[in-house]
Amino acid sequence: MTSSLKFTSVALVSLLLVGCFGGGNVKPNVAANVESEQIEIPSKAANDFKVAIQFMNEGKVDQAKAQFEKMTQEFPQLAGPYANLGMIYAKEKELDKAESMLKTAADKNKKNVKILNQLGLIYRQQGKFADAETVYKQAIKLNPKDSTGYKNLGILYDIYMGQFVKASEYYQKYQNMQSEPDRQVAGWIVDINRRAGIKPKPQIAAEGQQ
Repeated sequence: MTSSLKFTSVALVSLLLVGCFGGGNVKPNVAANVESEQIEIPSKAANDFKVAIQFMNEGKVDQAKAQFEKMTQEFPQLAGPYANLGMIYAKEKELDKAESMLKTAADKNKKNVKILNQLGLIYRQQGKFADAETVYKQAIKLNPKDSTGYKNLGILYDIYMGQFVKASEYYQKYQNMQSEPDRQVAGWIVDINRRAGIKPKPQIAAEGQQ
């Protein structure tokens, strides 16, 4: 779904106003609507969000930030502007501000696992590993079929917490969810199993999967 999407004032999900920031290419994300509660999104909010996304696509981050900040004042019920501000601040290495914005977004949209995973990354960068572990597990509980949280937990346990057995398990859970093996993660699994003296195990089903 691209930023040329036409919005109308209908009962949409708040996730519609949660884009993703990175690589100078930011687009509204509507792929996981089932994760969010339905709320009424005014047409002005949708249009303002579209403008902010366009600013970001053009590399005009200051203008985008100002637009999102304005939206938090005019439409405080929406998670999207806070989430995008959080990711802008993260990109600018202002981690405390990023944490605050993403926590606010997560509070306003408690079913959005993408926000939780982003918040976990901020916690990890801040050295708040227990907090990162908590939100990653919360994301997995909310949507066990989303593999992102499994990979994030594996990295957290592997590199930051030194819990190699858990890391191996979560890497394997992530790997089992892929339609084709992730070669990078496959290498991580071999390496961590060798370092930790873990013998290969049968495939481990991801939480919530049958």
